[in-house]
Amino acid sequence: MSEPILEVENLKKTFRKRNREKEERGKDRFRGGGETFAAVDGVSFSVAKGESLGLIGESGSGKSTTARMAAGLLRPDAGEIRFYGRHRQMVFQDPMRALDPRMTVLQSIEEGLLYESGGRSREQIRRQALEAMELVRLPQSYAGRRSRELSGGECQRATIARAILIRPELLICDEVTSALDVSVQAQIMELLNRLRRELGLSILFISHDIALVGGFCSRAAVMYQGKIVEMGETRELLRHPREAYTRRLLEAVPDFSKEEEK
Repeated sequence: MSEPILEVENLKKTFRKRNREKEERGKDRFRGGGETFAAVDGVSFSVAKGESLGLIGESGSGKSTTARMAAGLLRPDAGEIRFYGRHRQMVFQDPMRALDPRMTVLQSIEEGLLYESGGRSREQIRRQALEAMELVRLPQSYAGRRSRELSGGECQRATIARAILIRPELLICDEVTSALDVSVQAQIMELLNRLRRELGLSILFISHDIALVGGFCSRAAVMYQGKIVEMGETRELLRHPREAYTRRLLEAVPDFSKEEEK
């Protein structure tokens, strides 16, 4: 495996459960009282340059919290994150909420450079945003539209364009297809695959869909209750899972191993 672009070591994050009974009485609304739980508990992995690593798990397994910490959007309670590039960007699950409905598509994409302009003029930023639209196959005629005028897949293309505008070395994708129709999912996965090749991207791909990870990622890690319970080459992991939890995930994908052998 080539040298890493991202290394995560013994990452931990604890949250406080909301005490609903006290909240109903108005005593705990602002203090966040209640028991704590470990959303992420001792997670370690690395992403190599040019690699796509899949992080698989059910809702509540801790994978999205891990993604936000890896992106620098959430501070870990313990552990270390080492990023060996200049820029990392995150693409979120719900593309409609990720875009400001008051902005045009072009304005939303331009946001990716407004705070990292590097001395570029507004005209240069606009030209680069239009080039990003072309890269994600979003017609430039959409530049003046608002997000409400776009389909879910088109909105996700716009958020990906915004993410790649600054030319990040690492793209962190958190359930980026789960809000989309199956046919549109395939188009977005094809887009990510092409961008990975053309831009030399490394990708941390978070998903509950083990079949999707199997077709996209060279390696995969399985998360359960805040821990990584299994990790390895994707084909080997999916054909010969060691953990009972991984086998349960695979049972939800009929004939997956047969499809892999075709």
